[in-house]
Amino acid sequence: MRVSKGTLQYPDSIISSTVEDKIAKKVHKHLMSLGLDCKLLPDGTMDFEYDYPRSSLDGPNPGTASRGVMRVNDSIDYIDILKRKTVTKSEFAPGGMYGMGIAEGTTWKMRYFISFPSDVQIGPLNIGTLTKVLKGRFNSKVEDFIWDGYGKLTTLPPGLIQDDIIAILNADKKLHDLMMKSLLKERIITVSVYTPKAKVSYEYLKIVKDDSYWYKYKPKKESYAKILITTDWKSQKDLFIDKEALEMYQRIAANIKGTVDKLKYHLTN
Repeated sequence: MRVSKGTLQYPDSIISSTVEDKIAKKVHKHLMSLGLDCKLLPDGTMDFEYDYPRSSLDGPNPGTASRGVMRVNDSIDYIDILKRKTVTKSEFAPGGMYGMGIAEGTTWKMRYFISFPSDVQIGPLNIGTLTKVLKGRFNSKVEDFIWDGYGKLTTLPPGLIQDDIIAILNADKKLHDLMMKSLLKERIITVSVYTPKAKVSYEYLKIVKDDSYWYKYKPKKESYAKILITTDWKSQKDLFIDKEALEMYQRIAANIKGTVDKLKYHLTN
């Protein structure tokens, strides 16, 4: 295949997947070691990847980019790994990678998605944790926490049906114990209705440029991701959650899935 005027054509050898990051493979291997049945998907497979395009984040500009998506065979359906780069100016810094007084920092987070059939409409769920931490001389611990926000899955008046996710999560004693142990590292956990940031075409193949790479993408199918569970930004080492934190996220997702299934009549168009 050659380059011709009027039409951009490129050899298959330079049409590749977007910029890969080894951290995605490491996280996948770690989650597998914890017993999670998951598979790392090819770049551009799922629609929510385009909320944060997979740019390389090179150079002096800040940004956020997806670094890998996993398909999960459990209560959680997908996991998306995000990397955020911040660039700050400092009058006190002697120098930086890109010039005088410019410092770069990176943080990470995982987005946990729950998918439902296309005819299921959920909303306006939007809740998060408020945590009280007891600070110690050498070790701190979570003293208590609460879920705060709007926990309803429907717009029906309160009391008509059991659609309050906050009440359902609070009733799970095992989940409460897991959160008491995990919130110190996970910090803030939010659960909300997911709305895509970017509209993705599924009808034809596109060739797009990402920094120095040309690559094809065509999502194989819509993810139908409708609930997003996520955390605060954290360091790279904290991205590798322990078994208790993984079980915590799975139980949050299982409670939501079970409730949606019970309310399917009220949530289906």
